[in-house]
Amino acid sequence: SHYNSYALEFLAWLDKDHTEPENATAKEVLAYLNHLQKKGQESKTRNIRLNVIKQFFNYQIDCGHRTDNPVQHLKIRGSKKQKLYPILDKLQLEKLYNEYQVPTDEDGRANRNWFKSYKLSRARNKAIISLMIHQGLTTPEVNKLQLKDLKLKEGTVFIGGSRKSNERTLELKSKQIIELMEYQFTTRAELLKFCREETQNLFISSPPIGKGYSKRTDCGEIWKRLSQEIREQNKDFINFKQVRTSVITHWLKEFNLRQVQYMAGHRYVSSTESYLVNQTEDLQKDIDQFYPF
Repeated sequence: SHYNSYALEFLAWLDKDHTEPENATAKEVLAYLNHLQKKGQESKTRNIRLNVIKQFFNYQIDCGHRTDNPVQHLKIRGSKKQKLYPILDKLQLEKLYNEYQVPTDEDGRANRNWFKSYKLSRARNKAIISLMIHQGLTTPEVNKLQLKDLKLKEGTVFIGGSRKSNERTLELKSKQIIELMEYQFTTRAELLKFCREETQNLFISSPPIGKGYSKRTDCGEIWKRLSQEIREQNKDFINFKQVRTSVITHWLKEFNLRQVQYMAGHRYVSSTESYLVNQTEDLQKDIDQFYPF
């Protein structure tokens, strides 16, 4: 109902100047958006109105009333901002990984019933953290990784695309390959024994303490617990979005914009550009530190 009223308001605006919707151009739309701005509407609200107008023009095209959408690529600056996080430097990212320890069989708790499951889950989680701090994977991307996506001989990992991201193939660091090989052929094989069915998921769940089998074969349930574990040992860690933001920000210092867009899986380069704000903030911190006057 809101969208319908927004569309009718736009049509009423056009009618004031006796402009038929079939003949409306980007000029009329910009004038309308400027009118809304003068009325005090924020960028976010005006962007919603613009999206309604885009859909209306697409509807006209479908009905054969016009052949183009004059505002298909029009965007309102400032309507969508990348949420900023304190950037973890490279040493902090490595510390996050190194501090997450996998217990050995010499551990004093090794004779407990739950120890094997605990050890396997920690080994799996460490492999996941490695992919997040070196390849910048998101939690949904980790969940969807399949066995075939990990190509250890080539030293690469394939990340499938989605509605919001593009597919890409990223190189693995040399130090990751041995760890991921151990996970795939040892840790995962042990975890698979606790699953009721076969799965091609690369990362799979561990059995709950006191229970013999996992109800799920993916790792979707681990994130809350893993975040808590890392947060307890590392006060700089906020969440995994912060880790990805930090990784992309460091990439922008080493690679050009288009390369980073591919590595991050962004559909639009504007998504990658939003991380440049973090670079600017880092630069300002350096200026304040070394040139305080």
